[in-house]
Amino acid sequence: MKKLLLQTTLFLTLFTAFNIHAQDITFKSDTLYPEGIAYHAKRDVFFVSSLRHGKIGIVDRKGNYKVFIDSPEMISAIGIRLNEKTNTLYVCTSDPGVSTKTSPATQRKFAKLIAYDATTGAQKYNADLGALNAGGLNFANDVTFDNEGNVYVTNSFSPIIYKVDAVGTPSIFTTYDEWKGDGFRLNGIVYHPDGFLMVVVSNPGILYKIPVKKPQEIKKVKCLLLLGADGLIYNPANKELVVISNFSQEIIRMRSTDNWESALPWDRFKSVNTFPTTGTIGGPYYYILNAKLNELFDPKAAKSSTFLIQQIRF
Repeated sequence: MKKLLLQTTLFLTLFTAFNIHAQDITFKSDTLYPEGIAYHAKRDVFFVSSLRHGKIGIVDRKGNYKVFIDSPEMISAIGIRLNEKTNTLYVCTSDPGVSTKTSPATQRKFAKLIAYDATTGAQKYNADLGALNAGGLNFANDVTFDNEGNVYVTNSFSPIIYKVDAVGTPSIFTTYDEWKGDGFRLNGIVYHPDGFLMVVVSNPGILYKIPVKKPQEIKKVKCLLLLGADGLIYNPANKELVVISNFSQEIIRMRSTDNWESALPWDRFKSVNTFPTTGTIGGPYYYILNAKLNELFDPKAAKSSTFLIQQIRF
């Protein structure tokens, strides 16, 4: 009996260590402050964005970082998403005021979605989202895409979700009065294969469900408040939603029994470093970006050049 208990304890200890920390990837780049992450399965690398420098980099399994795209058209590079079927990397770019490229002309106004070839870095299209909300506040934050090649982008400073079609033509997909408010509001967004979007408002942490064919039929998902929710990951294999909260410093796995009319937390993990933002799926793992953005938005804080991609097993 004692031997069995010892073996069980050892197994759980090893499993927990493997499950959360064993394959974490540390990488370095001077004051990069990445916000978005996407995994490229064919190349077995991660794309990461940069709020500070407005560029896209590549991180390999050993933690080697190199610049992939450095364009003057990106002020802050924020949420990113990879469509491996079309080999397209979608990048949200705006100016929240913390970039080396920040200017009064663009701060809280500029917002674009730029599509790039994920192999060569060549630009496929450049969609001006800010022009659709001229005179309003703009922050293109997170991005997802549906099965028809349409792309959806959240505006965290105004109650707007944008839609960009397969050839790069932007439009306002939907707006909703309940999304109005100060600070960062609309944030993470994912597409569900049953034909709806799930999007979260970071403050107060409400999750919404929106049919892509009926964008005005917006419903709150009945679940706990997800205060500080940032990135979302939907895993169709496990039929679960992963919510990344930089307020609670947690990664929360959620499941639903009624097609996301309601949801319950399934599991929770603590982030290794401060301010987890977004995540991606790679094999049987989630990879969560520990971005330390609290340092970037605090002018008195010491700045970092070392960042972490945290691995969590399904």
